[in-house]
Amino acid sequence: MLSEQAIGWGFFLAYLLLVGGAALLGMRGARGLAGFSVGSRTVSPVLVGLSLAANLTSAATFVINPGLVYLYGWAGYLGYGLATPLGILVGLVLLSRRFRQLGDRYAALTLPQWIAARYGDRRLGVLYAVLSLLLITFMVLIVVGLARVLASVLGIGLVAALVLTIAIPMGYLLLGGAGAHTLTNTAQALIMLVVAVLLIGSGLSYWEGGLSGLLQRLAAIDPNLARPVNPESLLFRSPFEVFVANFVVGVAVITQPHLLSKALYLRSEADVGRYLLVGFGVAFVFFSVLLTGLYARLLMPEAGLVADAVIPTYLVERFGPVVRGLITIGLLAAGYSTLEGLLVAVAAIVGNDLYRSWALRRGVAPDVAERRALRLGKLTLVALAPVLFVLGYDQLTPALSVAILAQNGVYGLFAATFAPVLMGVLGVSLRPRVVVAAALTALLVHFGIYYGQIGPYWNNPAVPATWAVLLSTMVALLGRWMPQRTGQPA
Repeated sequence: MLSEQAIGWGFFLAYLLLVGGAALLGMRGARGLAGFSVGSRTVSPVLVGLSLAANLTSAATFVINPGLVYLYGWAGYLGYGLATPLGILVGLVLLSRRFRQLGDRYAALTLPQWIAARYGDRRLGVLYAVLSLLLITFMVLIVVGLARVLASVLGIGLVAALVLTIAIPMGYLLLGGAGAHTLTNTAQALIMLVVAVLLIGSGLSYWEGGLSGLLQRLAAIDPNLARPVNPESLLFRSPFEVFVANFVVGVAVITQPHLLSKALYLRSEADVGRYLLVGFGVAFVFFSVLLTGLYARLLMPEAGLVADAVIPTYLVERFGPVVRGLITIGLLAAGYSTLEGLLVAVAAIVGNDLYRSWALRRGVAPDVAERRALRLGKLTLVALAPVLFVLGYDQLTPALSVAILAQNGVYGLFAATFAPVLMGVLGVSLRPRVVVAAALTALLVHFGIYYGQIGPYWNNPAVPATWAVLLSTMVALLGRWMPQRTGQPA
């Protein structure tokens, strides 16, 4: 009989063959910088929607956040599993169609390029390209979460698992770029659907008596676990934290480069509706995996686990080796799907927005600039590997969860991005200096509240981000009434 580790390695190698094959197919659409950044734009909207769903729900949803739900109960699920997806739905419906239309008009390959073209100032592209490096904090969350899963299933050390986690997507993205990313995401999303059903169904016995039965079982462990607000938690202490902050985060999170830019992969405006229906519908199923955190608490009420170790431990306690191996592949798919999107976005931003635009202004021939930009984008992927290893190694033993580092960094990025994207999509003209003022307001408020420890909920990154989004949007609206420069894009 095969050992548990042999079964785990078998599933893992099968997964590598699957995504490797998808990457080889994606190489056909990776010719030139545009192919590397957004693919060939001949992919079905259903596949792009699956890619979006996979990117929306990463290792944070399948591995890390269930651990926070395990610690803090029903309030955590309401915040991360309902309020945030509702905000995401609003953001997608509000922004995707118009963003794609303007992306075609400006021939934009990245979100920074879109902002620069929309407001008629190349310097804005540079500003947002630099800010996009905050995405690295979210990459760290993913590689740490996946390393923990791999170490548990394959029987290897955390450091070895961390190296393996980083090396795998680097390889096939260097070959296929966005073409590989979209196709591998599709394959991963299908795997994730199967695994999501298994995880959601793993605690059906706890639903005997319906929702009230589930909450009664949680209340028997700790009454705070069954309440919509958990005053003893670090993240869900008030209705504002649970509902308002997570909803605002959900709306604003869509402005992340690797998410909103999915609309640029579509062939035509007619594809947007199916893309949104598939993307959000599948994503909502994925968000329901957060219920596993409640199941884990009921199964292991006194385990005292750290948040990031909950799901790997739950898999060992709840499933046999074969099913556990299959679920592990789904968890890897959940993490790699988003990690790939982040890596492609950052590589394209460095190549396109930091080099290509500069080279063209210096008189470099367009074809030469594009070849060099593509080469620089791929070198960026290589350079990111040691950065992710060093930061990931540091977060293998965080104070609470690697989620705090990731949220603090990426929330700062989308807080600074939200106002100019919203105004640009809605057709509101802003002067470039107003865009800069809104971005700086967002950064000052978000990081000022968090590191200045201002207010009672400063240590929950969603709260500083919410105030940053609201105040920076107010600054943009006030700036709207300033005199407009002649020739400003409408």
